[in-house]
Amino acid sequence: KEDVLRKTTPISSFCADGLDCSLNGFCDHITHQCVCEKPWGGHYCEVLQFLSVAFPQGYGMTPNVTSWGGGIIHDNGTYHLYVSRMTNNCSLSTWVKNSRIDHAVSTTGPTGPYYFHDVAINTFSHNAAPIALPDGTYVIFHIGSGEGGPNGGNNCTTGSQFLELQESRLLRRNLFSVSRNMVHVSASLYGPWKPLVPKNLGDCNNPAPWVHPNGTIYVGCRGILKRADHISGPFIEIASFPNSGGPNGIYEDPQIYTDHHGNFHCLYHAYELNASSFNCSNSLVSAHAYSRDGLTWNISKYPPYGTQVVQSTGETITLATRERPKPFFSASGKMTHLVQGVCGSPFCASPPYQNHGCVNCKYLQWDFTLVSPLDID
Repeated sequence: KEDVLRKTTPISSFCADGLDCSLNGFCDHITHQCVCEKPWGGHYCEVLQFLSVAFPQGYGMTPNVTSWGGGIIHDNGTYHLYVSRMTNNCSLSTWVKNSRIDHAVSTTGPTGPYYFHDVAINTFSHNAAPIALPDGTYVIFHIGSGEGGPNGGNNCTTGSQFLELQESRLLRRNLFSVSRNMVHVSASLYGPWKPLVPKNLGDCNNPAPWVHPNGTIYVGCRGILKRADHISGPFIEIASFPNSGGPNGIYEDPQIYTDHHGNFHCLYHAYELNASSFNCSNSLVSAHAYSRDGLTWNISKYPPYGTQVVQSTGETITLATRERPKPFFSASGKMTHLVQGVCGSPFCASPPYQNHGCVNCKYLQWDFTLVSPLDID
């Protein structure tokens, strides 16, 4: 099992109620200690517990391509992964032009490995976030219009990566003047995927949707939570996500979900910019917030996981960053896996990133999509 290290260890594990246990367990009122529900553990049920990972798995290893996270939908024995993938042998530095959404499948389980089936949404499309609606419709939230070709964008070589990065920075500046999110719908997991018109989501960079058991659609939009009764909206802003009191860093990619008690949870990618990139073993990559009703939120002082991953061989590897957290749930409603875009390097020493933290290693190193199994037994 993965031994997740925290920078700070709680001095006292006294609890008064379930909020002190991160809403991932209950407070024993005799011992005043938290009793955690798996896959959560720790003094305050604040740490996700992982099983070891057997490679190859996920998407981007077989064959070796750059991918950057996505989401899984299970249907009749087949696991469908909708994943952001860079075209034309390009690195993540070209995502603004070269990212498309691949549809990959696995018949061996949620961890895969997943094999390419078709292109769900053309370039430029990024941050794939698929959901299944109660009426049998499938939806992919993402950014980018998807109006390019399936192999659009740059043709890349190793020597051009710095030019690609500079171009990407210029293009990202212009994202704020264009439509930053899209919604595609389909009656089948195999497509075709059509743009939703009207969308009525409003301003929402990197939308992260969740379908509540009652059918309500929630979407995390940076620091804002929106909800709607129907995919066509309107989406109404109902709450703000906290970061004060949590791990000290920059927060993004809030992915919400609800547990079987009806509590709301939010997993963030969190990172420190003014940190060394020469050793990523203790880098901040995550944060966790929780709420009883989705309106009033609390945040854990401690990151739920770090950069270390234990392989089935017993070896521990360090990933420079783990981003785009997307939980996968079994048919019984149990969170069993976590899908993420990860950087395969344990550090990066190439300019211009020495003083910008490990988060930016992803732009020059190999990235892939990791599906981490959680300890649920």
